[in-house]
Amino acid sequence: MKAFTFLIVPGLWMAGVQAQTPAPQPAATTPGASQTVITSDTLDLNLSKTKGQKQGLFRGNVKVDEPRFSMTSKEMTVFFAEDDSVQDVEAREDVVIKRKDGSSETWSEKAVYNMKEKKLILLKVTKQPKAISQDKTVFADKIILFPEEDKMLTEGASRVMLQKAP
Repeated sequence: MKAFTFLIVPGLWMAGVQAQTPAPQPAATTPGASQTVITSDTLDLNLSKTKGQKQGLFRGNVKVDEPRFSMTSKEMTVFFAEDDSVQDVEAREDVVIKRKDGSSETWSEKAVYNMKEKKLILLKVTKQPKAISQDKTVFADKIILFPEEDKMLTEGASRVMLQKAP
């Protein structure tokens, strides 16, 4: 079985197939550049303007590693703008997102990240998504997170469980 690795460096993307055993992480193209690496079992990539919206469909054991967080899911679609920059990302099935500073984790069946608005939407398919931080757990039909503002909104049936600090 092969794994597919997709590297996003601001203004540049690269892709390649690698063996199932972990390979060394590719170096960023410029010193200090942040990068996002997406690994999956398969990738269907459409970058042609004549065949609909530019997108990459990752399937099987999808893992995203970027400087601020890590994410796993079973399937993910990356939508590209006309200039080939990432526009939106939609992850499906068993989506788990963990901030690397340990401040929060989320679980959902579907998650959509809008790059322009810098917001993450966790959606209910059959069960409510949840967001866990150090002092609370939030369940709702729809959870909207603004990670750069440390802000959260919920829609639909919502429940918050507050935990006391030890």
